[in-house]
Order: sequence, then structure tokens, then C-alpha cells
Amino acid sequence: MVSYVKGPAYKAISHFGKLNAPVVRAYIPDLIFWGGAAGAAVATFTEGIPLFQKTFYEKIPYFGQHWIYNPDPEEIPV
Repeated sequence: MVSYVKGPAYKAISHFGKLNAPVVRAYIPDLIFWGGAAGAAVATFTEGIPLFQKTFYEKIPYFGQHWIYNPDPEEIPV
């Protein structure tokens, strides 16, 4: 037999402004994608700047050797 309820059952969801847990959970994949794209863009556009090379890129394990400037002694003008 079917049991009926007297009225609608409302639930209050905790929120911060207009953000609540289901909304934030729905945006997580988009935020990860755009955050990764922004990080790749920053890495691409700052690769040629010596300050970024010395501060960040030389310290990357295995790949950091690419940015270390080590010229041949014959190529350095006297």
C-alpha cells in the first residue's frame, strides 16, 4: 500500500552566499581544467625570462638541466 505525506519535505542545505557543497562539487572539474590551462600559459610565456629560469625552471627535477646556461669556453668573447 502507498503511504502519503501531508506536505512537501524541505531540507535546508548549509551555504556560503550562493555557494553550497553540490554547486562547488559540480565546478571542480572545470576549475581543475582552467587552472591547468592558466598554469601552462604562464609557463609558456615566462620560459624565456631569465629570472623565471633561475627561480623556477632550473629547480625542476630532470628537466631543469635544459635551462642551465653552460656555454663552451671557446664561445665566450674575451
